[in-house]
Amino acid sequence: MARHAKWRVVAEDLRKRIEAGEFNVKTGRAQLPKELDLQSHYDASRNTIRDALRWLADQRMVETEAGKGTFVVFKPEPFHVTLSPRRLIPGKDEITVPGGGEGVDYSKDASVQGRTPSDTEPRVEVQFASGRVAHWLDVSVESQVVLRHQTRYIEGKPWLMQTSYYPLEFVTRGATRLLEAKDIPQGVVAYLGETELGITQVGYHDEINVRPPNRTEADFFGLPESGSIPVYETFRTAYDQNGKAFRFTVTIWPADRNRLHYNVGRVPQRVIDEPGQASFDG
Repeated sequence: MARHAKWRVVAEDLRKRIEAGEFNVKTGRAQLPKELDLQSHYDASRNTIRDALRWLADQRMVETEAGKGTFVVFKPEPFHVTLSPRRLIPGKDEITVPGGGEGVDYSKDASVQGRTPSDTEPRVEVQFASGRVAHWLDVSVESQVVLRHQTRYIEGKPWLMQTSYYPLEFVTRGATRLLEAKDIPQGVVAYLGETELGITQVGYHDEINVRPPNRTEADFFGLPESGSIPVYETFRTAYDQNGKAFRFTVTIWPADRNRLHYNVGRVPQRVIDEPGQASFDG
């Protein structure tokens, strides 16, 4: 029987330990022990350890960052998100269900894929509208807006960050729950329709940007700061029955774990109802 070189024995053992989840952490990035610790553990030379790590890097199992260490490459099963409206509301042909990782729709996407979603309670702030927010909500930069920040998880792993902006005047006109730091079960859009505002979402505009993650995003999602895994950044402006913008939402989606879907025109219902079921690696 052929005897493997020492570096290959070390590499194979590390591969098994990685696949067993030994180095996994609840948040952030899974990191291998330092080279000196690996040398001691395997009673191996520095070159042997580096050859083993180089082989694992070639297999896309680890990634080494200068001055920081060697990290396990996260290979999640992608989550498929429907960004376009899923269906028309019966009897109201001009009204569509929002789509786009929103409340019930997000949970339906998860259920179809056999995944377990969860999210944090919202973090609420009041700020003056920034240039981008003021532009899309069509308000002045002196106007104040309510921000509702939330993060979502799949099987306990961070999957997206989302911030929605609403004119503060909505609170004085009856939508007081916007200031509550807790989830609104029926969704904010449905809630706004139940208040004296009587808002019904009839359309939205999406803008999609792709960029490297910033440090906060890299830390939260466990992404390389090198930018080798980018994030999608979606900007959604929702419009009511009077053509007025009432919400602006910014969502950050890591590209290694999200697949974004749009359905336009006549698409078979099975494709709409089961996003990602026809996807394949190629």
